[in-house]
Amino acid sequence: MMKKVAMVAAAAAMVLPLGLGAIAPVNTGVTTAYAATKKAAKKTTLTLLSSKTLKKTAYHAKRQAALNNALFAADKATVTISKKGVLTPKTTVYATKKIVVKTRATKTTKAKTLTCVYVKSANGKVKGWIALDQLTKGKAVAAKKTTKKASAKKATAKKTNAKKTTKKATTKKAVTKKTAKKDTVAATAAAKVAKKTTKKTTKKANKTYQLVSAKKLKKTAYHYTTKRPAYFTGKFAADRSVVTLSKKGVLPAKKTVYATKAITVKQGKKTVKYLYVTTKKAKGFVLASALTAGKF
Repeated sequence: MMKKVAMVAAAAAMVLPLGLGAIAPVNTGVTTAYAATKKAAKKTTLTLLSSKTLKKTAYHAKRQAALNNALFAADKATVTISKKGVLTPKTTVYATKKIVVKTRATKTTKAKTLTCVYVKSANGKVKGWIALDQLTKGKAVAAKKTTKKASAKKATAKKTNAKKTTKKATTKKAVTKKTAKKDTVAATAAAKVAKKTTKKTTKKANKTYQLVSAKKLKKTAYHYTTKRPAYFTGKFAADRSVVTLSKKGVLPAKKTVYATKAITVKQGKKTVKYLYVTTKKAKGFVLASALTAGKF
């Protein structure tokens, strides 16, 4: 009995590694015992210099290229890269984002800048960050398929018959659609007006700024002597150095607040500092210029 168990275990150990596929992503579907033996992917933290969205562009790799995960820090301009798998040759992927990062200098190498793009295949199964110098612009050339003439003719005949049937059905649908459109014109117009109003309100309330710096502070007391200052929620982008501030309210009257974080953003040509403050009833980012150091 023990010999049989040992033979089954050995066979399983030989078969399991074959299930990784062409892209070789991290496979969470493997048994727990196998997953436990896998080494964690090595992580490298790099300085993020810039990021931008690209017009969807086709690329392919002539050789196997490393495909990576990227984790962007919310409070500083860094990105942590870890290997996810490989992009196989003759696979077309589409780039939609680009980042420029700076590597760290070592004893043997100097720091250098590297451009990476976020790519995704048409079916969405292959996706991740890849160094731009490992890609070639354009779609991968697919192998030519040979088809028999007779089969092609039969397929064409079937398509023609299907088109005739579809045309009849489409004519009936068109009549129904025209009637439905007349009934929905008024409702659509009203919805558009409502959307425009909502968008205008949202744009006024939410403002996105370039994040210059962010740091933690030793808990420090502040107060305000003039009118009650507004406080904002801050939403940090995961893929670039920006923050969206949304007004949440005003600080309670005659209360001491405590600052624990500071951010500097670019508003037009000026750099403006905000402090993250907390009270019993409110917490958020407040203009540093509206506060005075010390308790009430």
